[in-house]
Amino acid sequence: MHLRQKTLIAIGSLLTGLIAVLSISLSLVFLSSFSQLEKQDTRQNVQRAIAVFQKELSLLNILAEDWSHWDNTYNFVNTRDPSFLSTDLRPPTIEKLDFNFVSILDLQGKLVFATEFYDGEINRNVTIPPILTQQLSPNRLRLSSEGSDSSIKGFFVLNKQIAILAAHSILNSEKNKPIRGTLAFGRYIDDERIQEIAKQVQLSLKIYPLEDRPLPENLQSLRDRLEKQENLNPNETAILTQTLNSEEISGYTIFRDLYDRPIFLLQVTNPRDIYHQGQKSLYYLIFSLIIVGIIFSIGMIVLLERMILLRLSHVSKTVRKIGKTRDLSRRISIPGKDELNALADTINWMLSSLESSEQELEKKQKRLEEEQEKAEQLLLNILPHAIAQTLKSDQSAIAEHFDEVTILFADIVGFTALSSQLSPIELVKLLNEIFSQFDKLVDEFALEKIKTIGDAYMIAAGLPLPRSDHAEAMADMALAMQNAVEEFQKKYDRPLQIRIGINTGVVVAGVIGKKKFIYDLWGDAVNIASRMESSGEPSAIQVTEATYARLKDTFDLEKRGTIQVKGKGEMVTYWLRGKKKIG
Repeated sequence: MHLRQKTLIAIGSLLTGLIAVLSISLSLVFLSSFSQLEKQDTRQNVQRAIAVFQKELSLLNILAEDWSHWDNTYNFVNTRDPSFLSTDLRPPTIEKLDFNFVSILDLQGKLVFATEFYDGEINRNVTIPPILTQQLSPNRLRLSSEGSDSSIKGFFVLNKQIAILAAHSILNSEKNKPIRGTLAFGRYIDDERIQEIAKQVQLSLKIYPLEDRPLPENLQSLRDRLEKQENLNPNETAILTQTLNSEEISGYTIFRDLYDRPIFLLQVTNPRDIYHQGQKSLYYLIFSLIIVGIIFSIGMIVLLERMILLRLSHVSKTVRKIGKTRDLSRRISIPGKDELNALADTINWMLSSLESSEQELEKKQKRLEEEQEKAEQLLLNILPHAIAQTLKSDQSAIAEHFDEVTILFADIVGFTALSSQLSPIELVKLLNEIFSQFDKLVDEFALEKIKTIGDAYMIAAGLPLPRSDHAEAMADMALAMQNAVEEFQKKYDRPLQIRIGINTGVVVAGVIGKKKFIYDLWGDAVNIASRMESSGEPSAIQVTEATYARLKDTFDLEKRGTIQVKGKGEMVTYWLRGKKKIG
């Protein structure tokens, strides 16, 4: 087998092996990182849903406290004056306060008044469960006989429905008279309320009641694991995640009632966008490795062919001719100053020695064989070592999740038309001058430049170090960029304009690749920011509703209205006109 064939086989085998090892290693490390990010994001969404439920309970508790510490309520328990019911507890009042039932008990724990409000009607014949009546008894709530408030709040089951309850001792407004009883407000957690909560947190929510209702086998297993986790860590909220399929992942937690019994299982379902983005990135990375490996192999083969194999072949053919013809006057000519050139000089020196003295032929022949062996050994030592050193690659990847950042895309309008008016050197010089000014503004506002593509410019605020004023800083940057382009337009008397789009949202940021590393962003928020730029107008700054919500108090914004955005459908956008004047 020729050295050329051995070289091709060695390079091909080594390349295939390295790509296979790198692909497996990257799959384990890369997808594991994105899977952890996905689970972390799911847990955070479950915690967000828990916070909303707790907020519902807290708001109801504030409402119950306000009504229980009121002279009108205090007097009603004592006098049973029906005007209180007709004036203060009318259906419109209850509907406005958004609760479903009211219970008032006197000091002996007897029910003074109970009403249920549901679907716009009042049902005054309400049956309050005895265990709930006992729980609401003033004897249970009272801490002292005068001026002391006590309360309970939490989840419970009423009329076979999950509800939240808040109850307080009834006191006068000054809280300086004896307790008269207990007032309790309740609200059902029905399907409509669940949908409202899901809309608030922008998540898919579902609850599974646990009282007297068997769960599916998979959910029963999750419940057992959650309760075991609660027992091991009673001070922490137990949350478990479960991958449902290739498109969805869910997080679960258990809520407990007033008696510390499990009352329902909460399920929060997320799309697997983060994991799918990781898969795409991995595929691109492996594809890039293969392309780079192929290009590198071709380059190495061409380089070896021209620098070593062809020259070595020339040496071999010349030596063979000399051996056949016995013409010791011929010499080998190899340009360069390397080992093969040294080899040619040595052979020429040996030929010269053979020509001058036949007696030293045996010695020169032996020296020639020794030098040939050194040359072959040199090639065998160089090739494997050089290739192994060059193909080494960093197998690590860095990715980080950011809950809220602001992204800006900008494009120089009219720059393409200038290419027909300016030479390439002048065009690049002008673009460099504009982007250099943008870079100064990025440093001035402490933002993060991501990349430039042609005459497009991308910036982010709020990463890698989070900041609360990311939207405001980006708005200042956009306005400064407009001013800078106007100055360039005056300076060069060219029809230059800039089109800018801004969006705020969740992204994943990190560093990937084999060489020429860059800090890049991924996520739906990035795509929307790009669409804001491409669907905008020259000399205008278009922002999304998410960005508008953070800028409306300090900046002048004009509603553009609903526009059709590619890949997103209809969206409401705004024009950023400037900063509001203080005073």
